[in-house]
Amino acid sequence: MQIFLSFDFDADAAEHLYFRDKPVKKSRARFGTRALQRILSILKKHSILTTFFIPGWTAEKYRDLVNDIVQHGHEIAMHGYMHEKLDTLTYEEELEVHKKALSVLGVYQNMIYGFRRPYFEISKNTLSIISDLGIIYDSSLMDSEEPYLLKVGDNYIVELPVYDIFDDWLLFEMEHRTPHSVLNFWKYELESYIEADLEYFCLILHPACIGRTGRIKILEEFIIFAKNKKCIFADGYSIAKRILQKCSDKNVF
Repeated sequence: MQIFLSFDFDADAAEHLYFRDKPVKKSRARFGTRALQRILSILKKHSILTTFFIPGWTAEKYRDLVNDIVQHGHEIAMHGYMHEKLDTLTYEEELEVHKKALSVLGVYQNMIYGFRRPYFEISKNTLSIISDLGIIYDSSLMDSEEPYLLKVGDNYIVELPVYDIFDDWLLFEMEHRTPHSVLNFWKYELESYIEADLEYFCLILHPACIGRTGRIKILEEFIIFAKNKKCIFADGYSIAKRILQKCSDKNVF
């Protein structure tokens, strides 16, 4: 079982776009910049390398923090420029968003391989745009519990599927669940995946959410639980590369 313990490091990008005049909303989002070091320390302690999906605006404003992420060995990937609602944009507007985000992230990491939707939706153009820009994997769709190869026009990208109920923001900030109820839920779901002989399990985590004092403990408890189940942790690129290799071996292309 490979676990994709992925992080969306948004900071206050969306708040500056959609809630510019709401100081409290912006402050809540900014907490992720304070909590990031807690996250990085736990990942380092357990020798876990993973992927941080980062809006371009965040990468510009919090350069030292993004440098810390990269220096710890983690992958960074696309997540819009200001965490835009992509399905509200024209093709030209969305193309500009992705090109701008890609150019910013490219300052930190030579190659950017992955993308995840901001908010909970993409547009009809998103996959073709990111594929044309050289992205090799997406982590936005919910039609599978296992990674798969997705044909986009004349190209292929790997889909690393997600499920919104595995998003800490939904569980904590929207449904207001307690830390232990979330931990028990994650444990139950992971065990069910293992029993079903699945090979992939993905959590979507936000430093501004999981990084709070009462919640950061369950992240480490989940990591220990998963390791005891003989699970391994991998970043998005490593998982996508394995899928591409398997498909190549089977002459899918």
